[in-house]
Amino acid sequence: MLWLRAVAAHTPWPWRLLALSLAAVAMLPLRHEFPPITDFAEHAATIATLEDLWRHGPLEGWYQTDFVHTQYWLMAVLGALLAPVVGGASTALKLLLISASVGLVASLLRLARNLGLDERLVLVAVPLLWSRPFTLGFVPFVMAAPLVVLALAEVAAVERPPPRRLGLIGLLSVATFFLNLASVVWLLGAAVAMSAAREVTPSTWRTSLRPVVMRLSGVLVLLPLLGAWLAFSSVTNVDASRFAVSMKGQWWSPLHLLRDAPTWLMDRWKGELDVWLLIVLLVAVVALLVPLGVREPAPGRRAALALWVATASLTLVLPFERGWLWGLSTRFLPLTVMLAPLAFSFRRGVVRHLVVVCFVVVGLISAWDVERHVAAAQAELQGVSILHGLPPGRLLQLTFDDTSSVLEDSTVSHASAWHRVWNHGANEPSFVDLPQSVLRYRDGKAPWTRPWPWEFSPLEYDNAREGPHHDFVLTRGSGVSFPPASEVAGPRWRLIREAGPWRLWAKE
Repeated sequence: MLWLRAVAAHTPWPWRLLALSLAAVAMLPLRHEFPPITDFAEHAATIATLEDLWRHGPLEGWYQTDFVHTQYWLMAVLGALLAPVVGGASTALKLLLISASVGLVASLLRLARNLGLDERLVLVAVPLLWSRPFTLGFVPFVMAAPLVVLALAEVAAVERPPPRRLGLIGLLSVATFFLNLASVVWLLGAAVAMSAAREVTPSTWRTSLRPVVMRLSGVLVLLPLLGAWLAFSSVTNVDASRFAVSMKGQWWSPLHLLRDAPTWLMDRWKGELDVWLLIVLLVAVVALLVPLGVREPAPGRRAALALWVATASLTLVLPFERGWLWGLSTRFLPLTVMLAPLAFSFRRGVVRHLVVVCFVVVGLISAWDVERHVAAAQAELQGVSILHGLPPGRLLQLTFDDTSSVLEDSTVSHASAWHRVWNHGANEPSFVDLPQSVLRYRDGKAPWTRPWPWEFSPLEYDNAREGPHHDFVLTRGSGVSFPPASEVAGPRWRLIREAGPWRLWAKE
């Protein structure tokens, strides 16, 4: 085991502490009241609703839970348990994001340690924490990532996992299932690839099935769960009256994937600094292939390479879009880059040292860049505070202008969800409409809505059909459909509050 000691000599505890500290620093921008994360408000509203239902609060008149037809509920449950302790749903969600991000770096450190690889290479993950899956608000996917990496670290350890470790892998697999299904696909595919890389050699391939299955024992608990999901899930048994959309997958070509890869990695903010940081980071990763230094023996690198191939393959194997689900393939791009140094750093020497220093510098600059953009975003997001203190009626949002001066994606499309968080009132559009939601409207409480994806067509607002179902309307920007002209059928609306491009209307 001399090679393990040699690697460990290059990764003493200060490097591990540095990696975890930089991950925590990267999450400091979440201390601001309004994170510029597209789906943040809606996830916070789901947490707030679940907490309110458990207390038999006002939202019980509108919503109910459904844990049978979806597996997409662990994030909401954890948040609802945490919210009363930390002071609300928004704070709970921020803590979940912080824990997942720092936990991902910790899991990568564990993976490198179990494979006998240089743990310093994990520092590449820090500037990639605020990638597009994060800023879009794919919270269950973000939370599942450290669990998958930790499970794979145990699956592919030097020694086969003992029964106690198999139990841990099973728990991590179950938790992943109740967070995000795309992550389950990743876990199963990577576990098979890494187990085969550990156990199969040219001389043992005929007799290696049993040891491979032994390594996979912990993740096999997913098979009956997936069977139940196929039988009962609302995603596979869609309500055609609301989601009569084609479920045919749409794949991106490798060229399309390569062209759009920067936007799914670090090109998330207005300006060019994040692009240049991404270029430097990728150059540093490629530099690890330079044939300088001492070649480092590491049997675990086969497993690391298998993990990288399995992760990178998902960007091509999975469709980019299927029905209302999108970003299925591209969400794995940041993880592909995070795992590349462990798979392709074959030599120890000055090149690796310089690359590690580069990872640290890029991570620090990236954290500063995120902080200044999140701080700037508060000015365009604080206008939603006009929702504070509203009666707990039903609110509709019409977003005629969702552009942001800070983020490349929308930061305001789910702003109406703050009404549910602050005032315990119902809001639309919401994730309650989605088949995978753990929340459902009570009978007779669902509003009239146009077919999905109606929220992106505010100009098609129908005052006669939609207006009677709502007490308030929140608009951003202006559109010819609202406020409706006096001769248009339906209720009349009066302006009661405004802040910048935000306007709040009440039914007369």
